[in-house]
Amino acid sequence: MATITGQTSTTNILSTQLPIEIGSEIKLLEPNWQALTIFSREGVSKPVGVPKYKWLEDEAKPRFDTTTAAVASTTTQEIPVAHGTYFQQWDLVLNTRTGELLRVDSVVGNTLNVTRAIGSTAANLNENDELMLISTAQPEGDTSKTPRSLVPTQFENFTEIFREPFELSETAANADYQVNPNEWDRKQQRAAVEHAKNIEYANLFGRKSSTTPGTAEVRTTGGALSFITTNQTDAGGTLSEAEFGAFLETVLRYGSEDKLMFCSGTVLQALNKFPSSKQVTKNDEKTYGMNVTRYEGPFGAVHTVWHKLLDGAKYKGYGIVIDLQNVAHRPFKNRDTKLLPNRQPNNQDARLSEYLTEQGLEFTQQRSHGVLTGTTG
Repeated sequence: MATITGQTSTTNILSTQLPIEIGSEIKLLEPNWQALTIFSREGVSKPVGVPKYKWLEDEAKPRFDTTTAAVASTTTQEIPVAHGTYFQQWDLVLNTRTGELLRVDSVVGNTLNVTRAIGSTAANLNENDELMLISTAQPEGDTSKTPRSLVPTQFENFTEIFREPFELSETAANADYQVNPNEWDRKQQRAAVEHAKNIEYANLFGRKSSTTPGTAEVRTTGGALSFITTNQTDAGGTLSEAEFGAFLETVLRYGSEDKLMFCSGTVLQALNKFPSSKQVTKNDEKTYGMNVTRYEGPFGAVHTVWHKLLDGAKYKGYGIVIDLQNVAHRPFKNRDTKLLPNRQPNNQDARLSEYLTEQGLEFTQQRSHGVLTGTTG
């Protein structure tokens, strides 16, 4: 037995003589990291009855193409183009560089047989000249031209099964604890957070797949970044106001003019440095528990939200613009997020529960969304 000489204090008595004090409540580090999942669920939710679901998308007739070779103004009426299927007889096509208007007389493969200088002056065409289809003009008394329409494009995704179990022996579950919450409640809260983050990570970064590693199929759902392939802007370092304006011009061209932008902390700091920061309206109101800031530009508005999962060496430079009108939450029917208690075997002296969700996203009209990458400041 040790002997204390002089004053007894909390530093020289046994630590086991003192209660363990770590605060009256164990605080969760990450209470809500589900921005995309929450906004999509609050928008359109369409339960599915099959794990592989599909949708169709339509789009407008293409209006722009390019020449694939130089053509002199006087030597030929045959114009080679990249996509002959964009054109048909009587189309009027403008060379945007020279101002010459061409009339399409017939199409053979990727070659346009044309009449030159319609109401304009013939000029040499260069390779990669931009051609804009502006209208059609048919002769008086003519019959209808051959109807032509685009076939809708089919897209698909899978529902993914997310499971997050937690378990305690019955002895541990019924023990007295000096902290709040007790161990069972703490495990339940932590499992809920991790389950939510797994779903959010998949909704952002997932890739759709279906494999059979054993006797049963394993499916993964495709997330936002796997569908957005067109509107991608690399800031390449410091984000300038001009770069961001050009990005918004592209991403707000289609769909809603009022969209949501999930930003890394780096992107948010870059936006706040712009000289026109007066256009950023601070909003003390929280939406679904998240602070939302409205950025208004000449092409429309984006509502910026700090997304804490946009982090790490690569994604800390990301901003993802989402048109919520073209996103739908697709839970498998009767299998949206549930807490399933008492999953342990009947003869086990333990308590086992789990969170279970089977869901995916429907991400339509990918040109109405956009991705900003490579921002460092």
